[in-house]
Amino acid sequence: MRNRGRDSGRGADTSSSARKNGGRQSAQVVGAKPGRPAAGKGRADELKVAREQRQNARRRAIRLRVAAAVGSVMAVIAACSALYASSLFTITSVEVVGNRHISTAAVRALAAVPGDATLIRFPGAAVAKRVSASPWVADVSVSRVFPSGMRIRVTERVPVAIVDAGETMWLVDRSGMVIAKPTTETSETVPVIRDVPGLDPKAGRRTSSEPLLNAIKVLTGIDSKIAETVRSVSAPSVDGVVLERNDRVEIVVGEAVDLAMKSKLALQILADQAGKVISIDVRVTDRPTWRGLK
Repeated sequence: MRNRGRDSGRGADTSSSARKNGGRQSAQVVGAKPGRPAAGKGRADELKVAREQRQNARRRAIRLRVAAAVGSVMAVIAACSALYASSLFTITSVEVVGNRHISTAAVRALAAVPGDATLIRFPGAAVAKRVSASPWVADVSVSRVFPSGMRIRVTERVPVAIVDAGETMWLVDRSGMVIAKPTTETSETVPVIRDVPGLDPKAGRRTSSEPLLNAIKVLTGIDSKIAETVRSVSAPSVDGVVLERNDRVEIVVGEAVDLAMKSKLALQILADQAGKVISIDVRVTDRPTWRGLK
């Protein structure tokens, strides 16, 4: 009887223990632990697939944007090429402005604008280069005039003297550039430089003669009150430059230095000895001399 009681007690204890541990034992057999790796792997695979899909979508979007950009650039290039090759805005008129001595016809002939030139295929640089070949032209600019014109603006050289080269006479500007042979119009407005040794002037070429360059500097640097009265210049050497006025008074200037002081001295002597003086020498500014009528 005691044993049965004990056994019964043990059985009760065992059943109670089983009930207490039943949940855990059952969890160990059927619970979540054995199934977790499979569920985690499936979730990781889903995330990987979703990530790859997003990356693929981004790549497709980038490829589409690149393709669209390339297509747009190619379309613009094609349109520009077609416009460049077209006859749209063909130049049909050439306007010449600023010219006085060189004729409009001569400028157009030098310009030689191509018959297929347009405001898009605009030959401005080439035209300017050809026009500037004229010795008369100091500067030239070429511009578009919409819808079908070209404007050539010429800045001419300004003659400051006529050089007597013996057999020929030549106009020169203040830089010593030989421009052209004088006309009746230009002969009346500028003085003649003579007695220059060893001259070989050519149109479109700057002189290298020191006596001539010095004489030009004297003419352009002397006081305008004197320059306006000069009809000729003798320039056998740099130190021997002599200005001959319309009233036959000679002013020996020499080298083109201290021209402001030389002008002041000459004008003072002309004023003080009006009607008496025939020659003034201001080459040495601290000892000017003059010679009058005897």
